[in-house]
Amino acid sequence: MAAGAAARDWVLVFSLWGAVVGAQNITARIGEPLVLNCKGAPKKPPQQLEWKLNTGRTEAWKVLSPQGGPWDSVARVLPNGSLLLPAVGVQDEGTFRCRATSRSGKEAKSNYRVRVYRKGSGDFHGATFIKGKGSSPSRAPWSPEIPGKPEIVDPASELKAGVPSKVGTCVSEGGYPAGTLSWHLDGKPLIPDGKGVSVKEQTRRHPETGLFTLQSELVVTPAQGGAPHPTFSCSFSPGLPRRRALHAPPIKPRVWDPVPLGEVRLVVEPEGGAVAPGGTVTLTCESPAQPPPQIHWMKDGVALPLPPSPVLLLPEVGPQDQGAYSCVVAHPSHGPQESPVVSISVIETGEEGLTAGSAGGSGLGTLALALGILGGLGTAALLFGVVMWQRRRRQGVERKVPENQEEEEEERAELNQSEEPEAAEHNAGGP
Repeated sequence: MAAGAAARDWVLVFSLWGAVVGAQNITARIGEPLVLNCKGAPKKPPQQLEWKLNTGRTEAWKVLSPQGGPWDSVARVLPNGSLLLPAVGVQDEGTFRCRATSRSGKEAKSNYRVRVYRKGSGDFHGATFIKGKGSSPSRAPWSPEIPGKPEIVDPASELKAGVPSKVGTCVSEGGYPAGTLSWHLDGKPLIPDGKGVSVKEQTRRHPETGLFTLQSELVVTPAQGGAPHPTFSCSFSPGLPRRRALHAPPIKPRVWDPVPLGEVRLVVEPEGGAVAPGGTVTLTCESPAQPPPQIHWMKDGVALPLPPSPVLLLPEVGPQDQGAYSCVVAHPSHGPQESPVVSISVIETGEEGLTAGSAGGSGLGTLALALGILGGLGTAALLFGVVMWQRRRRQGVERKVPENQEEEEEERAELNQSEEPEAAEHNAGGP
């Protein structure tokens, strides 16, 4: 059986003779067999030789010899000392070396630099490829696998000045050789410095095709006061002469320049927060922060299960709606900020002196105190007016009493005067 296997190998050698390459720089078509000749090797066993391979399939130099078994069906040494690659792949690009010692003790070395190409390509790089026995050498084409244009995935729509933010991830798939990715800002190259600009790169190779996938994630810290809409772009460079770079469509995220935090105000309508049963109360949270932050609502110190909104509407207010309300402004770069508290109260219809809600819990007490003072002053003024009116009335009565007495005395005097003449006349006419 060993003889039969050796015979089959010799038949394969002669059938593939046209693929034997003797030049130092060679090319091979992907998917087809390749035979590399070992110069100076004895034509018959036993042979003293070894092959060393350094390709995309090996982490370092790998050694093959006639006595060793086939290497994962990738390559094996034939009986004449030649190296057979049954099906050349992209990962077989690299360096092949053979060192052989003849029966007379003479040593010979063979070195090959193998590159692969795709069928139908038209690029020529000067390697000699022998078509068949006795035929003349011809120029063999070699072509890299150029991927499509790179793409920026997960692009950012907004960035914050002074805050490290991810711009996006540039992806290039299906290239060979690997090539490189690079970022640009407003047409100028971005150089990673680990501070304002950082790049995380990743390279993967397909286990079957040998083609590369590149990823490059860009994180920047925009300067405050910079351009509001910078232009970021990514490009793929094949790393080959006379090959143009491929550019991804640019993106223009908006840069927010946070301003110092101002006071958060909580406006209540109706003013004061006091409302009759069934009425409506509107709370509006005002914040000067930019960009507009998310606003959440709290009642009596507990977060309300409501979606973020700058306005809180309380329709058909009842006793269950009474309490202390506040809004919380969420600043991504500064942390949360809470507004002063506003008290909402329900006042039954007909009650006098409606009390008003108070900001921070103190406005209601102050307003109630003011109304109490005004009510006390009004009552005191009323009492004072009544007292004065009664006093004046009493003084008027006192004034009328003497006048009546004088009139009575005058009447009495007149009557006395009239009675005295009558008495005198009566006395004069008597017997």
